[in-house]
Amino acid sequence: MQTSVALPKVSIVTPVYNGANFIEKCFKCVQAQSYSSIEWVVVNDGSKDNTLEMLMQLKSVTFDIKLLDQNNMGAAEARRAGATQASGDYIVYLDIDDAISNDAIELAMQKFNVNTDLVLFTQIKVEGDITRPFAMFTDIWPQQGSDVFKACIDGWGAHSFGVYRKTVFLNSYQFLDEFDGMSDTYKDELLSRIIFTQSRAIEYCKGQYFYDLNDASVSKKYNPEYFKIANNAHALQTYLISQKMNICIERMYSRLFFDLLGRYIKWRKQLTNKSEWQRALKKLVQHISLTSDTGNCIKQHNYKKVLPRAIILLAFKTAAIFGKV
Repeated sequence: MQTSVALPKVSIVTPVYNGANFIEKCFKCVQAQSYSSIEWVVVNDGSKDNTLEMLMQLKSVTFDIKLLDQNNMGAAEARRAGATQASGDYIVYLDIDDAISNDAIELAMQKFNVNTDLVLFTQIKVEGDITRPFAMFTDIWPQQGSDVFKACIDGWGAHSFGVYRKTVFLNSYQFLDEFDGMSDTYKDELLSRIIFTQSRAIEYCKGQYFYDLNDASVSKKYNPEYFKIANNAHALQTYLISQKMNICIERMYSRLFFDLLGRYIKWRKQLTNKSEWQRALKKLVQHISLTSDTGNCIKQHNYKKVLPRAIILLAFKTAAIFGKV
């Protein structure tokens, strides 16, 4: 008589802040998973609407639901709280307004072996009735975690939605804590990159993650505190040095500098904390080489940007030296 082998348990962690309108849809998405050994860990992150009441009313006989309630701490900390309380050895973080295909977890779990620490889903960006796949930096998998990280220095060559080995997921938070004073905002971006570097092998599967872009435009809206994202580069540089990883992230400094400068120019009439923005720009430009930035533009065939970027960097470096920014 054959005995069935128990499937590894997967914990789906969902942070919720004022997400009452999405709870039923997300619940049905989790309930429909073809992979049977799952639990849903929902973290109410200080919601002001009736999110908590709706979550407490959820009942299911097909999978376990674990509900956590905490003060608002942001998505990254809500995911940590959920993962810490999760009973599974594998973690999926699913945002309340997103969805995954019914076979997503099953297909991802088929890709795991002893060296695999993360299996990424196929991300589908959803904006109204328009959908488009995320363009990964390669079609060849598995990849070493360090190579996936390198593809995410200047922008994102890979996304971070998938099934994580829980030990790697939580251990990466320990590194994040070391830079808590340096990077107290936009933790998700920093954490994802740290996880990539801590992962041995990263796989990719055909299970789909549907990423709702309808609120993504918020990142483009006026935000006087956005300059703090520059701290992620400084924290990441410190982390890489501490781990003796000889990886240059100058392209990240360049990208952040020109991103912040563009927003500063656009928002300067509204900003009441211009000095903080100027300090952030000054600190970023110190890590950028004119020669390297020019070389990267040429490699990317952005010839029209070479001269304007060089002039801006030179002017800003000169102004910084003489204390004018």
